[in-house]
Amino acid sequence: MSTQTVALDALATWPRCKVAYGCAGRAVDPYLRCAAHLTPDELETYAAGLGPGDDLDLRGVTVPPHVLSVLLDALTGPDGRPHLGRGRFDGAVLPSPFSLSGACLEGDSSFDGACFTGAACFLDARFLGHVSFRRVRFRGNASFHGARFHRHATFEEAVFAGDALFGETIWQADASFSRAVFIGAAAFDRARFGRDAWLQAARFAGAVSFRRVRVTRQARFERVSFRRDAWLGPLAAGVRLRLADAVAHGTLHVSAVTRALDARGLSVRGAADFRLRHADLDLENAVFDGAVSVRTVDHPFHGLTDLPHEPVVRVLSLCGTTAPGVALTDVDLSRCRFLGLARPERLRLSGCSFATAPPSRWRLPGWHTRRHAVLAEDLTGSANADLLETLYRQLASAAHECEDGRKLERDFRYCALDIRRRTERDQWRRLGLHLLWLTCGYGLRIGRTLLCLAVLATAVWFGLALARHGATPVTPTRHAISSPQGRAR
Repeated sequence: MSTQTVALDALATWPRCKVAYGCAGRAVDPYLRCAAHLTPDELETYAAGLGPGDDLDLRGVTVPPHVLSVLLDALTGPDGRPHLGRGRFDGAVLPSPFSLSGACLEGDSSFDGACFTGAACFLDARFLGHVSFRRVRFRGNASFHGARFHRHATFEEAVFAGDALFGETIWQADASFSRAVFIGAAAFDRARFGRDAWLQAARFAGAVSFRRVRVTRQARFERVSFRRDAWLGPLAAGVRLRLADAVAHGTLHVSAVTRALDARGLSVRGAADFRLRHADLDLENAVFDGAVSVRTVDHPFHGLTDLPHEPVVRVLSLCGTTAPGVALTDVDLSRCRFLGLARPERLRLSGCSFATAPPSRWRLPGWHTRRHAVLAEDLTGSANADLLETLYRQLASAAHECEDGRKLERDFRYCALDIRRRTERDQWRRLGLHLLWLTCGYGLRIGRTLLCLAVLATAVWFGLALARHGATPVTPTRHAISSPQGRAR
């Protein structure tokens, strides 16, 4: 007796077949045997009592191919489609090939614990009620291409030994693939999820593709494992795309339009490429063995609905991120936390924007100056000053290597020296830094240097003018000659 049969014997709550020892199949009324053990006459009588839209109960039955064919013929309507009311296939062993192509399952359906011994085809099927494929074993290819799920559908802990084809499948409610195992290729191209797509802790051993996928709310890939290169997108998630604690053993390519992308704790054994629109990206504690690239895509993805606000990508955190190199292109870093980033000097920045320092309290009325770039940790004042100074120096080195980073390099060096000026304990060094800040901006502010030189030159000119005026001899005036003493002489 197989392990599956023992499990069914323990869990089966339906009236079981009394003819064959160990058979856990659902007994057909009024017979005491399951559909697989009916005589030809009994099977014909049972099928004659079925019509389109009736329930079909094959729980625990090891279904022979000819029995399935007879029953589906009895349920086929004038439109040529099998119409099932409530389909119950829990624990059934279904023949190869198994096909419900074009079938319409009008009630709730359950395939929990079933085993498809070969290829399973649900091409263009319609599931009008809830449907469950929990712990199902697909030993061959499983095709749900073009299927429609009108209510909640679950494939939790299902095992797909062959290829799993869900291209152009539509789920009008939630769809769950939590802890599912995909041994062959998994294709979800042009699929549409009406609410959430749940794939937490799923395992993809083969190639995986999610091109042109649309998810109304959240696409959840937390703790997912990709054994090969993974292509996620272009896809659209209306609220959030979650990749927290996922593991990719090859390269990872993510192209998405979404409001938020949570990749905290993501681990990638190869390179990673994020091509995004609108997203708030969080890479805290992510680990990459290869180079990482994050960029804002300046044009909408073809075939996907875009979001109404600005497409710029905002990186929220690189804290604890480890990678040989990180390239950031056209992204907003005004709220990004950098402390804890491994090797910040290897950052490559192109077209990125940072937060700016608040206006000075000593600014003269009508005097407009460019406010320099600062890090988010500096604005909050919660970071350790020594760590922040070191980070500024490392980022300045990174900006020096970028083509358009000279201005950013000066800003970061200025911020590092400004932190040192505020935290210097030696009073003479602190005084010297204050003088450097006031007179020339640590040698990094040309405008301030020119102003100080102009003030110094003016002071020298006035001093020379006064000195020259004091050394000039005084000649007698006309009034002095006309005085009484002058006349006496």
